[in-house]
Amino acid sequence: MKTISPIQLAWRSLWVLKKHHPEPLWAQLAVGAGLALPIGIGMMLINGLLRGRLFDLFSCLAVAYSMLAIKRGIEKLLSKSSIEAVSQAGDWRAALIINAIAISGTALGTAISLSAYSWHSGADGWDLFLTHTAAQTVFLAFVVVIAVGSWSWWRLHVKQDTLLRQAMEAQSRLLQAQIEPHFLFNTLANVQSLVDRDAPRAKQMLEAFTDYLRASLDQLRTSDSTLAIELTMIRSYLELLQIRMEERLRFEIDASDEALAATLPTLILQPLVENAIEHGLEPKIEGGRVCIRARVLDGRLDIRVEDDGLGLDSARRPRRHGTGMALSNIRERLHTRYGPTAALTLTPQALGMQASLSLPYRPQA
Repeated sequence: MKTISPIQLAWRSLWVLKKHHPEPLWAQLAVGAGLALPIGIGMMLINGLLRGRLFDLFSCLAVAYSMLAIKRGIEKLLSKSSIEAVSQAGDWRAALIINAIAISGTALGTAISLSAYSWHSGADGWDLFLTHTAAQTVFLAFVVVIAVGSWSWWRLHVKQDTLLRQAMEAQSRLLQAQIEPHFLFNTLANVQSLVDRDAPRAKQMLEAFTDYLRASLDQLRTSDSTLAIELTMIRSYLELLQIRMEERLRFEIDASDEALAATLPTLILQPLVENAIEHGLEPKIEGGRVCIRARVLDGRLDIRVEDDGLGLDSARRPRRHGTGMALSNIRERLHTRYGPTAALTLTPQALGMQASLSLPYRPQA
């Protein structure tokens, strides 16, 4: 994945509430200065460059850094779950908080700059401000510009996030559509071979395949799902493979009621199960077992897909279709939807592998 610089990280998270910021403080201050200094220079030009209004530069820096300080204070005070709740794309509470930060930061920065002016010049900056209507008008206009600018910035971020998420969902559906024909033809070929020699088993496979297709097609029409729906489709998928692999495949699905109500991106869990089968159990002569567990812990949804297959040994074998693309796709979708608050982790086991999904818990409304 392409490396992102600290400045880029700071720019992307400028008006995004986060409990923990991956970018360093210097990058945040640099981005704040990068926005404040052009505005200050513009104000200097308006007021007359020859008069040396360097005070305008200081005022803009004071406002920018006051906003950053207030934003960081709010992030420290709010709980992680509260920040995740209001940071969803399009949440009006995020826009309200951002505008409050912009207005209060403007007021605090102006107060700091007036106090600094009084200390530096010996004149009473507060008295000059309070007795001059023009200064107050400029201040109010500045507040309005800052508020409108921050709201526009937030709206742009929402649109970009929405477009990126839609692109990732479309890519996921395209990937699924590319995989389905391969699975479809293999299953129909298996049914055809069983019709003459084992008709009851062929009927069982066809029924399981019908259930899987019904659930799968419903999922392709939506971008969000629940864990209960995802696991229903995965159960049909595993039952179908179990008919083909017979005693070589055993599986267990264990999810708490709280976890089953969780919302998550559609078709994000099945590729992990497919990888466990394709790269772990199918190449193993005696087959093995897949176990899916889901729990809600400390406000987070924790899903684990474990298998006792070949594990790292399968990496040395020539792979078929889907070499790592599904895992990259999952990570991209998680990053698009949840940012740094979600993760996919692969952990080698004594036998097999464990794939863990960790994401913010959001129950179905």
